[in-house]
Amino acid sequence: MVTREDGSSHEVPRTRVIAWYEGLLVLQELEARRDARITWFDDRFRKLLTQERKKRKVSGILYLEKKLLNLSVTGKRFEDAEGISFVHRRPGVKDADIPEDKDEDPTPDGFRIADITGYMPPWEAWCHEHAGFYQDFYRVHWQDDKGTAWAGMNLSKVENGAAEAGSTWEPDDCIPASLDGMRLREKTRWLKRKHEQEQKEKAEKDKEEAERRPEPPPAKMARYKRDGSPLLRDMFRLKRGHDFNPPQAGKDPDVRSGWPKRAEDYPPGYGCADPPGLCRASCDCMDDNRSQKPWETTKEWLEDPKRASDAKKAIEALSAQQRFVRRRGTTSNFHYFETAQTRQADQTHTNAAMYLCKVLEESVRSVLKDLPILALQENGDSVRIPAGALMKPSEDYVPVQFQLSQTSSARKWLCLGEEDGKLSLIGRGPPSRPAPFRVEFVHPEGMTAVVDCMVTDAQVKSWLSASSRIVARFTDVAHCPLSRKSRGVLQEHLGKIFDFGTKVAKEVSLGRWLDVVDMLIRMLRTTAMAHVVKPDSPSSRPPRASAVAPAR
Repeated sequence: MVTREDGSSHEVPRTRVIAWYEGLLVLQELEARRDARITWFDDRFRKLLTQERKKRKVSGILYLEKKLLNLSVTGKRFEDAEGISFVHRRPGVKDADIPEDKDEDPTPDGFRIADITGYMPPWEAWCHEHAGFYQDFYRVHWQDDKGTAWAGMNLSKVENGAAEAGSTWEPDDCIPASLDGMRLREKTRWLKRKHEQEQKEKAEKDKEEAERRPEPPPAKMARYKRDGSPLLRDMFRLKRGHDFNPPQAGKDPDVRSGWPKRAEDYPPGYGCADPPGLCRASCDCMDDNRSQKPWETTKEWLEDPKRASDAKKAIEALSAQQRFVRRRGTTSNFHYFETAQTRQADQTHTNAAMYLCKVLEESVRSVLKDLPILALQENGDSVRIPAGALMKPSEDYVPVQFQLSQTSSARKWLCLGEEDGKLSLIGRGPPSRPAPFRVEFVHPEGMTAVVDCMVTDAQVKSWLSASSRIVARFTDVAHCPLSRKSRGVLQEHLGKIFDFGTKVAKEVSLGRWLDVVDMLIRMLRTTAMAHVVKPDSPSSRPPRASAVAPAR
């Protein structure tokens, strides 16, 4: 029985009553639409929704997944292919194969369905202007039939028309049960879209809340340990310190006396390796300071007299090659081989590579002492201090921090990236020019190198003339006799800043030039010390100067 507002009551068939949760979904849909024409949706229903949301999550996605995925909300009478009738609800919807299109004629009053391309749950359909019934609604794409091009026709103006060409919104009871595969497919797609939309809205909401949330106060930075002494500086995160008291050395010098020999000597949850099991009181296997016993150094089951004899002969044969190796340790019993120090391989390529490397290093230092302010203001390639090019070849690993000199006035107008050495101006830059500044390179062991730079008002791009000088030294085969293959690789990279065809430096930004030169310096240092390219054939001769730099 249903009671009206005037107090009267009447009986309603059970099949026409929807579940309480579905009613909440209808109210939620009406609330979201905010249609002023629906005057009966007032504060009573809004209050009811608020109360229910405090008790549970009111979600159409959740309800469809749990209750309606394999159940169709249909019309007053729906008959499937087997002649079974259903009233408003049809359970047992299965993921059947989608039937292939047949060339059979439809019923006299029917039309061919090409595909189902959308889904609308009943609470949305009941509120939708192109639906209006409390049923599952599907967007049906019609197939051309009876001489009418339905597929391309604009049906959006009809009562149940959809925005897509040749499509209309149809209630569940107008679609045959043979298309249950399409039904389930579109419900699944609807769920996927709603999940993605829900996640996107949640991310946007979290972002807005994070923006509104006040920033937490900065953490208090301590400078001293608990005992009053300065913090131990971290080797890599140089702005961090540590209050760590290492155990005192020599507190337990005898490892044998401190070694656990009983199960209860181990911490809870830990034990000895088994096998071999717990050590006995007389065990000394854990003591590495003692001399090893013969039974510990010999493995009779592995001994092979012939193999041992062959190994001994191989060592003696290598020891006899005194022209390039020397056997050491016969007195101290620390046996090892030492390569000959008096004989060296051909150093022509090595010396040439280091010579050209020095030219590049000097060019970088020269350019950094004449940095046009316009080059730092450009929005193109970032200008970074090439640390590797400014340090000794034996110390050219990347520093853990770039920093301006503590006493430098450049801190007011210049920003230096601590991790990558990127230069950027603060405001309009230095108040007057030329403006010098010093960059310090910090490694875990401390400051290892510095480079002096200067910002100027120069209009001339000094790095372009430096490119020409570098290439002039590179093409001077007499003073720079690099190997053929190494020269080819280096020329390929030099081509990024110099046009070997026109013999003119390319117009590149300062940041690009520094990156290329930094790469070339590292390549030269590598090829000077290691075989990274195939060696030239013994019969090859140094190239003529006229053939060094053809256009590539």
